[in-house]
Amino acid sequence: MTSPDLPNPQVGRPLPAEAGAPTAPKACGQCSLCCKLLEIAELEKPMGVWCRHFVKGRGCGVYADRPPACQDYQCAWTWAPLLDDRWRPDRAGFLIHPVQAASELEIVADPSRPAAWRREPYYSQIKTWSDPANTSVSVVRVRIGDRVLVVFPETEIDLGLSNGRTGIRCGYERKGGKLQPYARFSDGDEA
Repeated sequence: MTSPDLPNPQVGRPLPAEAGAPTAPKACGQCSLCCKLLEIAELEKPMGVWCRHFVKGRGCGVYADRPPACQDYQCAWTWAPLLDDRWRPDRAGFLIHPVQAASELEIVADPSRPAAWRREPYYSQIKTWSDPANTSVSVVRVRIGDRVLVVFPETEIDLGLSNGRTGIRCGYERKGGKLQPYARFSDGDEA
């Protein structure tokens, strides 16, 4: 798995088929990690806790009547051909969540396995996606509950708790004659 390209559609953005992904997504199978990790406003479900409608061994207990956010959701594993079965969220311990900007990747880690994304084969591929030479991905961030880290090929920068902030500025700046990675929350920053 050396390809850095991972298109990142989002509900309201290009559909997986429009982004070049297979038209038939992978079946979730026994994976329901999105039912734990994601916030679902319509259900008043906070991130990091199992949905009250989740039934172990069965999945969604209100599947036919689930809210639009659940109906429309697909994690990247379901549509990205480059992500094989090792990347299925319940096996990996995290999911790759589509975000607002198509060039951003968000790794949402299961709080009960917060370092799962640092294991192989995941870590080296995540680092490859974060390389500035990879023009299809501008930001790779890892979310563990409300904690956010930004990944660079040479390091990670822990931004701490987001406290609802979603904007991130990151890149490289010259310090002491060397290019150094930087990352900070940008909500409220002037352009």
